[in-house]
Amino acid sequence: MNPISLNTNFTRILLLSTALVVSINTIAGGRSSERNLMDDYLQNATLINPDAPAFPSQRSTLISNNALVFNRGATGVNNDDFDKTFSLAKTLTNIRSSSDATEDGSNTQFLKSLLNTFNINSKINGFVKMDLQIREQEASLSGLIDNMSPSAIFNRFDLSASNGQHCGEYRVIYHKNNSDRSNDDRFFLSFEAKYPNPEFSKGKKGCFAVADFWKEIGSMNKTDALVQLEEFFYQGLVHKGVKLPAAINFTHYTHGTGQVRSNAFVNDPWQLREFKTDINAKGKAVFVADTVKSNPLAKLFSNEGNLDSDSLKALRGYFVRDFDGYVDNLLAPERRANNPSSSDIINGFSLGTDNHYNEFQSDSKTTKDNTANAENKDLKSIINKKLAALNLSDYNAKMIMNRAKAMSCSGCHRNSNDARIAPNVNWPKSKYFVHVDEQGALSLALTEQFLPARAALLADYWQKISERSAEKWRFAEVDYSSAINNFGGFYNASNHPNWNTFAALQADGSITAWGGSSSGGTDVPSGSGYTKIYSTGYAFATIEADRSITAWGDLRYGGTAPSGSGYIKIYSTSDAFAALKADGSITEWGDSSSGGSGAPSDSGYTKIYSTRSAFAALKADGSITAWGSSWGGGTGAPSDSGYTKIYSTGGAFAALKADGSITAWGASRYGGTDAPSDSGYTKIYSTGFAFAALKADGSITSWGNSYYGGVGTPYDKGYAKIYSTDKAFAALKADGSITSWGYVGTAPSGNGYTKIYSNQFAFAALKADGSITAWGVSGGSAPSDSGYTKIYSTINAFAALKADGSITAWGGSSGGTGAPSDSGYIKIYSTQYAFVAVKADGSITAWGDSRFGGATPASITTSD
Repeated sequence: MNPISLNTNFTRILLLSTALVVSINTIAGGRSSERNLMDDYLQNATLINPDAPAFPSQRSTLISNNALVFNRGATGVNNDDFDKTFSLAKTLTNIRSSSDATEDGSNTQFLKSLLNTFNINSKINGFVKMDLQIREQEASLSGLIDNMSPSAIFNRFDLSASNGQHCGEYRVIYHKNNSDRSNDDRFFLSFEAKYPNPEFSKGKKGCFAVADFWKEIGSMNKTDALVQLEEFFYQGLVHKGVKLPAAINFTHYTHGTGQVRSNAFVNDPWQLREFKTDINAKGKAVFVADTVKSNPLAKLFSNEGNLDSDSLKALRGYFVRDFDGYVDNLLAPERRANNPSSSDIINGFSLGTDNHYNEFQSDSKTTKDNTANAENKDLKSIINKKLAALNLSDYNAKMIMNRAKAMSCSGCHRNSNDARIAPNVNWPKSKYFVHVDEQGALSLALTEQFLPARAALLADYWQKISERSAEKWRFAEVDYSSAINNFGGFYNASNHPNWNTFAALQADGSITAWGGSSSGGTDVPSGSGYTKIYSTGYAFATIEADRSITAWGDLRYGGTAPSGSGYIKIYSTSDAFAALKADGSITEWGDSSSGGSGAPSDSGYTKIYSTRSAFAALKADGSITAWGSSWGGGTGAPSDSGYTKIYSTGGAFAALKADGSITAWGASRYGGTDAPSDSGYTKIYSTGFAFAALKADGSITSWGNSYYGGVGTPYDKGYAKIYSTDKAFAALKADGSITSWGYVGTAPSGNGYTKIYSNQFAFAALKADGSITAWGVSGGSAPSDSGYTKIYSTINAFAALKADGSITAWGGSSGGTGAPSDSGYIKIYSTQYAFVAVKADGSITAWGDSRFGGATPASITTSD
């Protein structure tokens, strides 16, 4: 398509436009230029582990395809009921009746306003007049209202705005009946409602009710799901106390919100267009043609030609100026991670062109609009410079141009099928110009790439927001289960968990504690306004709003707080605390032989690490100061600088430098000597007695106590993560196979495991289907069913949580029996000897040893 004319004011307008596209919008087909939840998900996953794929190789059981798409022809779907419930007439009526139109219209007139746009031969975008192909056959279509049926409903929660401005798009796709890929009479309409945040003041957390609604749709049979979907789209409903408005509403398809798109092959070539709802001069509701987003004018990708108009030359010049930022968007996966997986790449980039470059139509069948074939030397030069800066020598400009094309409608629907977008990575295939056909069949791109990615995001969002709901009870920063499962080793946690007692903040900042009376279960501070709770093995400390500290529990082991204020975080060994101030100075208290005295007197420290009985503090320059028990690493710290992180066993430290070299000190039987002399290590894991260091190639080196993980390391490579009990390691490969060594039973054979949990003596490995295999001492008999999403632990027992919030416990006497029989729990905490499970409403149930937290206090109901 060619621009016809350029208003002289356009130069001034473009100079005011933003040259650099800041947001990175990761959506197949390029639907938005705003940052969305998929961006957040990918960024957060990379920050947690830049070397691991953001999307798991196997899908979580929490979110099924049923929560993402409802398509005709699927098992359990009654097509006749689907046609009646989601008729095109019903959708058009809902849109018209929710408008501010001052003059009545009809569905026929409303739809005809959309079809009439196919008779328009040009439109203006900004100050640029652009050609449009006249498509007389589409314009003359009649009887569509009674001759189109719903193909599918799509949940696009992944498009929710990162800032909570809206909660994604919810789409109903219609197809013209009596047509399929065997003829040239196909026509589709996609109604893509941008959904308002029902609890706007909460930001993106306000979208939780929407996410939870779709999650529950995924667990319903198709008949029940259709009833609920009808309410969500046409009437609105109340979901768990939150009012969800009807998705199909005039304002959800108008300027600045969602859109309606057509996918047409009545005229030739196959073409995609976009429309908005509007009110015309007569006061009637109508559709108007709009630009097709992320579809820049194809000629902008070409070299300047002798026949190019001045307007085209000017527009191309501005496009070249802005293209630098667009390439950053296209290379987002490689900018986030060193070796992104194929799924991370396919789901992780965008184009995000400013709208004044976009045209009004996108052709799939021809090469006319295939920007991947363009030869603009300036654009290629920009791409090649970016590739060189990222040291991507095995990439080329063609791959990145292919990415730009894939973000357009025509690319995503046809032209980009199998296009190379990275070494050994091709863009996935559509289903002959569509992603869902007249029979409801889905494309490979959807089933193999887009739906699994959307499921991973929805599961991640739902779990994180659910767990934050549990913050009606904010337990101590580290509990027994999190210490042994979340930090790559029990002593890598920032705090030593309290062995015997639970302590939690209520919504007003007041504190409730129960369990061991001598370990903080009694004499709890009164009042409110406390912000966080920290622990040693036998005491608690909390920071108040004025940054002063209050402590309680065993006076010998941290139960007496220091004076003063200005503290920002507290760390601990088993028997002592060390508090850090904003200036990097440190105050310690508790057992003197375990770090309760001897802290450095200078400032500038940024973080504190600990073994069972010693601390090591790190400065910004990477220098280290240690104090506490000499056998536990309190002496012998390296004198040089440049260290980036410190890891711990019960009696030794191991510090990592940026080049991946390691220095260890402390008791030799705990890994304080014999650290590897080479470099290239990326992370260190630990048991209570040994270290295991991982390289980027997945090879492992271990040292420390030979019985408890210091020897026996696997010789092969390819391991992605290491887990540990107190006396053994278990390493997981990308294919889900496991190798274990140390004082442990035999790891399960086979693959497909996604994560490993542990108590002090045993492992429990989880598969994608939620089934569990346990091994080791105190591994017990794991449940034989599936559907579990997470596992928690005490010293000798496990408790596994399902998506419906039901719990199964097994193992030893410290919580292996007595789990609650009801459901609705969202998170579990533990002491060494007991569990407590929390529901979203703040109600809790405890079990295990009643002396150490296993009995729910009678005074506790909910925190509301």
